[in-house]
Parts: sequence; structure tokens; C-alpha cells
Amino acid sequence: MTHVVSFINLKGGVAKTTTLVQLAETLAFIRGKRVLVIDLDPQTNATIALIGETRWERVDEAGQTLAQLFLDKIHGTQVFELDRAILHGVSNLNLIHIPDDVTLGPDVHYPRIDLLPSSIRLIEAQDRMNDIALRSHHTISPMDVIRQAVSGVFGRYDYVLIDCPPNLGYITQNGLEVSDFYLIPTIPDRLSTHGIPQIVKTISELRRMRRLSIRCLGALVTKYQVASSIHKRGLETLPDLLWRAFEQSGEPVAPLFDVRIVQANATAEAMDWTNSPSNFKEKYGRSRSGSQQMFELPIQLADEFMARLEAATAPTA
Repeated sequence: MTHVVSFINLKGGVAKTTTLVQLAETLAFIRGKRVLVIDLDPQTNATIALIGETRWERVDEAGQTLAQLFLDKIHGTQVFELDRAILHGVSNLNLIHIPDDVTLGPDVHYPRIDLLPSSIRLIEAQDRMNDIALRSHHTISPMDVIRQAVSGVFGRYDYVLIDCPPNLGYITQNGLEVSDFYLIPTIPDRLSTHGIPQIVKTISELRRMRRLSIRCLGALVTKYQVASSIHKRGLETLPDLLWRAFEQSGEPVAPLFDVRIVQANATAEAMDWTNSPSNFKEKYGRSRSGSQQMFELPIQLADEFMARLEAATAPTA
């Protein structure tokens, strides 16, 4: 079964992309899963973290990013080619190199990360999404571009992780349309959690209006500072904020993840493509946070992530 999960928070700087990338790398290289990362954020941070700036510039110039997919729909062009745009075997932890010109069948089982890259030109696309319906004589909805063009390859993967921009516009809605679940990474402070009720309310409305099956997998505390009194208070109030947000929207309450991703230089440095780690432990750090080494946190996150998805999708008696 393929699990499709969108990562979203309306506040930037909450380690949304960092969390997605480290989860993708852990699922692939520690747990042996096939992962597709879809980068819908025009900041392109997930893309740069997984392929570096030089390779990103090449694919952007060739029109093989998701921005081009949307711009093709807006302008009536046909530059984007899905098979060329999917970059195989990305990450500087890549264990198995798969050339870009190799077409993988659905039965090929390599533990790896593939990427559909982003571009800053998504900003231009975001501002003109309504033109898609007009140009297509309303045969294509602005919310349905990813579903129509990309979702056909999802069956090749165990997990599809979607990095959404920090808003609830059409680009984000494209990610939500094809997702089974969404996850909210958040720093436990007032500014980072302020938009959570709006996220829950909007996605709940979209789910009903668009007849989607998407549900919230939970909220994940990121950049946690053990010595911070603000973060400690935030941890105390966050469960009640979640309960009220979901209760008001008539949705099942999604709990906090048990694992907390602590603030650490190693986590930020791990996103630098130019580093050349020899292994996973080196990349995510051997320094300690309490009784744990830093590299153990993404492994715990991946295991809890997989367990939650398994429980949420288990057939009922």
C-alpha cells in the first residue's frame, strides 16, 4: 500500500522541510522503503537538500520541475515530461545510483528516494492558477493538476511525502487532493501553533466539499528546546489547542507525536547538500540529547510515523 502524506504549517521556519527530508532519508536508507518526495514549496528547500543547487539549476532550466507542470496548464504549453522530471536515487546518502534515463517499473523494489523538484517559479504559477480552468474550458480544476499528471506513479512507492508551501492556496490544495493524511510540524510556541486551527478548519471543509478521504496523522513538535520555559508551556497547551481545533471542525482529534525533534546544529547542517557524510549516523549527528544520540531521533520518528499509518489504515473488524 502506498501512503501519501502532506506536510503543512502556515508558519515558516518550523522545520517542516527539514523534518520531511530526514524522514524520507530514514525511511529509505534505514528502513529500506521506496520514497517519492514531491516539493510543492517555491522555496525549493527540499529540492536543494536532496540534489544540490547545481543539479537543480539544470532541471529548472530544462523545464522539468513542478512549476513547469502548472505553467504548462496555464499557458497551454507541453514542456514538462513526468518521466524526465522524476529524479531517481537522490540524496547525498544515496546507496544505489539509478541513472535518470532508466525507467523503473512498478515491480522494482529499490530502497531509494525519488524527487519531483520544485522551482521558485511556482510563485508565478500560484498567482495565475485560475487561468487553468479558463484555458481548459473548465475541464481541469486548478486543484486537480497533480492528481491528473502525477498520481499515476504513486503505486511505485511505499511513501509519497509532499512538502506544501506555508499557505492554503491552490498549490497546497493540489497536494492535499492526492493525500491520505497530513502532518503538522510545529515549534511549541504561540506563533508557530497559531495557524493550526485554520489548517484543520480549511482541510475539513475541503474534505467535505471535494469528497476527499484525507485525515490528520498528528502534530509533531520540532526545534524543541528542553531548557526553554516557552516551549515547556507550549507542550502543556498544545494538546488542548489540537482538541479544540478538531472538535470545532467535527474531525477526529489527532494527537501529538510522542517523539520530539530537538533544536540542534546537526539537524540544520544535515540539510547542506555540499556536506559529504559517509553514513547516516554521521549526517544526523552523534552528539547527545539527553540519553539519546541525535541520529536516533529521525529513526524514532520514522518508526512512529510508520506505526501510525499502519494503525490508521488497518481494516476494521
